[in-house]
Amino acid sequence: MPPSDGRRALALICAVALGVATNYTNHGPVIGFIQREYALNAGTAGMMATAFFIGAGMLMLAGGALADRLGARTPVTVGFLLTSLSTVGCGLLAPTYPALLAWRFLGGLGGGVAFAAGASYTRQVFAGRGQHLAQGLYGSAFLAGSALPLLYMPLLAGPGGDWQRAYVLSGLATVAIWLAWWRLAPPGTSPRPGQAGGLRTTLRTRNSWLLALSHTCGFGLAMVLGTWVVGYLADEFALPVVLAGALGSLVLVLGIAGRSGGSLALERGVPPLPLIRVGIGLAAVGLATMALAGSLLPAFAGLFATGLGVGLPYAALFNGAAASAPASPGAAQGFVGWGGSMTAIVGPPLVGALLDAGGGFTSGFLALAGFALLVLLATFAMHPISFDRQSLIAEA
Repeated sequence: MPPSDGRRALALICAVALGVATNYTNHGPVIGFIQREYALNAGTAGMMATAFFIGAGMLMLAGGALADRLGARTPVTVGFLLTSLSTVGCGLLAPTYPALLAWRFLGGLGGGVAFAAGASYTRQVFAGRGQHLAQGLYGSAFLAGSALPLLYMPLLAGPGGDWQRAYVLSGLATVAIWLAWWRLAPPGTSPRPGQAGGLRTTLRTRNSWLLALSHTCGFGLAMVLGTWVVGYLADEFALPVVLAGALGSLVLVLGIAGRSGGSLALERGVPPLPLIRVGIGLAAVGLATMALAGSLLPAFAGLFATGLGVGLPYAALFNGAAASAPASPGAAQGFVGWGGSMTAIVGPPLVGALLDAGGGFTSGFLALAGFALLVLLATFAMHPISFDRQSLIAEA
């Protein structure tokens, strides 16, 4: 692929990532309005995130396998279109809460395919030198897309809390991004003959399981915070919702810095396993600090540590998965993404249920910190990960 096509492909797949990821957190800033509209408790409202990520988890593995067999561009195109249309549907065609959850689920199906195929597409754009940075930028775009709704959804909803209008306008913006992708994205490289070993090959690899488990403390924890961080800052420290959204978005912005910084560290030869462990450790410490913070300053310090921690391991996890299962790299990357979705499915309603039970955010965030600590211990069972530049070039 000529360098100009490679840059265009990378820019467009990062735009796709940004568009898909707005659906990860666009319920968070308006969740109070949705609760009042449908008379929901906090645990039930947390299903807004769960519905999307159940759908994503169901087809994420298929997205990676399809990219291995057919190439990545078509699965990205179909998945992203489905997600964009579902966002518009949330605003226009959700007269009941079950209908709203159905639209979220449908969007998750498309988002799961688009995410996994997009990771494979990114790997095809750059082989060897620059591959870690490309993967890190793709992952950073997902966090950027997750952070943006915390800023614009309250503004689109307005003082009256018109969350339906906010969803429609947000969805139309992602449709515009889809049109640019559909018309301008290069096809990428074709799968290498014999490469599509399938999910079975991935599941026989120990590192695939441990990398997927590690990603529960990356993307998964970021999505739990994306759902509840605005409520945490507003309820615990009496901040206005717009200010809480601006501060809360920093945890995802810091994740962007973490993902980009982690990918640059890999390009400079830093071993992947230490990056993974440092990231998970920072997340655990940050969540515990947020849980126990008695004032805004330590709470913000916890947000800072958690934001960096959830970002650092990203490129090491996804390119490590491809390196650990070279016969089925797309399926392996999809499996890692699936692991992150599991935390995104169970985490938001868990925190919401603990909130309903009277434990506040303390018990929920401490539970997540304890889980991250257990995952950190599990990483010591991983086999070493080696990035062979020449084999990566051959696979792409």
